[in-house]
Amino acid sequence: MNEGVAKFMPLDMRTRIVQELIAEMGIRPLSNAIGVNSKTVYKYKFGSSRPTEDTMMRVLAVAKEKHPALFNKYIEELRNNFSVALNNLSSLELQSIEEPVAPVKSQQPEILEHEIHVERPTEATKFAIYEKLGVSNPSDRMKLVKILAIMQGIESFTLSDVAQKSNFTLETIEKYTDMLFKAGYVEKTSDDNHRLAVKIQM
Repeated sequence: MNEGVAKFMPLDMRTRIVQELIAEMGIRPLSNAIGVNSKTVYKYKFGSSRPTEDTMMRVLAVAKEKHPALFNKYIEELRNNFSVALNNLSSLELQSIEEPVAPVKSQQPEILEHEIHVERPTEATKFAIYEKLGVSNPSDRMKLVKILAIMQGIESFTLSDVAQKSNFTLETIEKYTDMLFKAGYVEKTSDDNHRLAVKIQM
């Protein structure tokens, strides 16, 4: 496999490959296989972080060895993307001569307006949260629902507050809070304080 192939992979493709490998292998086995700690692989799963080129090469090596069908699917997608881009080069050059491309600036207000009007849910069931966070283990669900109940009972909380009231380690609270934050269920009110962004239906 060409050592430079990862640099040509779009960031969204890197995320999709890693997420599919996590679904096939699990977070810890993939973490061990690519030499990255499990917290970082958690971030890959939820799209809050993406693999570097070096890490992505190790991901591709694992995919090629253990899940060749998945590997071949994305390599073929990459080839097709390049083929389409190369075929479009001539038409892009003609367009620049005959019909000037509209300035990017004119599109900006429409993009900003779309971003501003994104609606967030105001309520969520615990089951919807389990599904969105990918929490399926009964033991993990019990931990999460206890943490959510404590958070919902406090208007603004620190992670230490939740750890003390739940009797869970601070590391456990940090892990679940990070997952909830990335999914939009928790928001920061200051550097140390958080609050629930939605009402949880237990």
